[in-house]
Amino acid sequence: MKYLQLLPPLLLILQSHEVHMNTIEKNQDCAWSCSEGLQCKPRAYSPLSEFPCRDQPSISGVFSNVMLSTALACDERKCSLQLRIATSVNVTGDIRGVLACADSAGMIGHCQIYTFGRVGRGNATGKQVDVQFKCVPVRPGQHMFVTLKTIPNYCTALQSLRHVVPECSHEGIRDSIAECITGKLAYTVDKDRNTLTVQVTNAPEDTDYNLRLCHKRSVICAGEGPHRTIKPQHLQKSIMLQYSKALPCLCIEGWPARVDARRVQVCPFKNNLEELWSGITYDFNKEELIWEPLCPVKVSVSLCHVDGGKSCRDLGNVFHSKGGKVIFSSVDPHPTLCTKFTTEVGTWIKCPFAKGNFSVWTAKMTSKNGQQWAEISTWVKAKFSVSICEMKPSSKCKQIKGNKSQTLDVDKMKRTVFNLSKNACEVCVCIQVQRVDVHFSVPVLQCDLQCLNWCRDQEGSHFQDIEKILLSAVIFLTVILAAALFGRLTIKDGDKKRKAWMKLTCQGTNH
Repeated sequence: MKYLQLLPPLLLILQSHEVHMNTIEKNQDCAWSCSEGLQCKPRAYSPLSEFPCRDQPSISGVFSNVMLSTALACDERKCSLQLRIATSVNVTGDIRGVLACADSAGMIGHCQIYTFGRVGRGNATGKQVDVQFKCVPVRPGQHMFVTLKTIPNYCTALQSLRHVVPECSHEGIRDSIAECITGKLAYTVDKDRNTLTVQVTNAPEDTDYNLRLCHKRSVICAGEGPHRTIKPQHLQKSIMLQYSKALPCLCIEGWPARVDARRVQVCPFKNNLEELWSGITYDFNKEELIWEPLCPVKVSVSLCHVDGGKSCRDLGNVFHSKGGKVIFSSVDPHPTLCTKFTTEVGTWIKCPFAKGNFSVWTAKMTSKNGQQWAEISTWVKAKFSVSICEMKPSSKCKQIKGNKSQTLDVDKMKRTVFNLSKNACEVCVCIQVQRVDVHFSVPVLQCDLQCLNWCRDQEGSHFQDIEKILLSAVIFLTVILAAALFGRLTIKDGDKKRKAWMKLTCQGTNH
């Protein structure tokens, strides 16, 4: 029952206070110290000297102004990280000293005891004593747990705190602590030879240095081939690395050749997203279009139909990927069926069937004795929709009024005939064929009727009629202009003759 009564205050006492300071104090005094005028002495610590805490409710708030900080201690050769622990102790009752323990995962606990001397205790009772413990060596990124206790160990005076040591990325230590120094990488690219020339600078001088190419996926950078080891005396020389493809996740990685050394990475082609859209494959047996990115990328992927212009009409079903495989099931391959990739920086359209004969079916027009028909052949069992359209300059099918689409089932390795009306040539029609037994397909427009010359002749005769009309009009206008000009010349000639006759008549009268 006695221990159960102590449980509530213990829960309050063991509440931890998190302390996370990003500032780095340089060349601070890491020795232990005590308030001036008091005789504080360090005492050897032994785990056997610790006893369970005593319940003394009247003693509380002993520790104040607790400070945990990271210090950078440097000598002529190297620097190290230290944890500084400082606190003010309000001495009451029979408190004879203080205990500080610093622990971390994978680290042996480091405890220190400071006692107040006989004379000092007399001076300190009822006063505030400032104590700084000896610094504790720590490593970058380490999580430290610090516990402060009184001597004797009073339960209500116990205090626990947490401190996070800054990582190597902190500007105050990344170039000062040996385990944080990774070196710097400079490079030049030779695209013709697919090579990277790398120069290492600011690397540790007392150890070998490793270089390699790797593919960065999230945090891990998977190696591509063996790494190159450079001796310290050869660090000034350039190293040439061969790459196969300029992927955005292809990086140069370097690190000192020691255990748990930090690594530095530079990615020369990080903006070269164009290379990611080439990894498209098609499984003819499963009718699946598959795209697997060679690098992690946040992208929206969809299928679209290129209809002759610059645009690509979406066929629905957009997939959002962050680096995983994208599979479009039930796809009919065709040169105008394309894949659209959209990221935050732009859109790319790739047509995997544009080159080569990937189609699994064909449709062609033929005729005999004035009868027109379409023949559909397929290498797989398929179902097609066939529509009769008017012949228009655009690639869109404008269905002829009164003609409905028909559905045809075609067996594997067979052909089916679709008859057209005998007056097909008179209206100059096309047919539009599309697979309807798959999720993704594009319409195919066939306009190569055997009577197309008739349509062209009709257009040609129309232009010839216009030419004849224009020629007749030109001749008619020419005749009128010629007649008018001849009449004007005749009138002028008559006027001249009349004036001459009148002149002769006047002269005869005068004589």
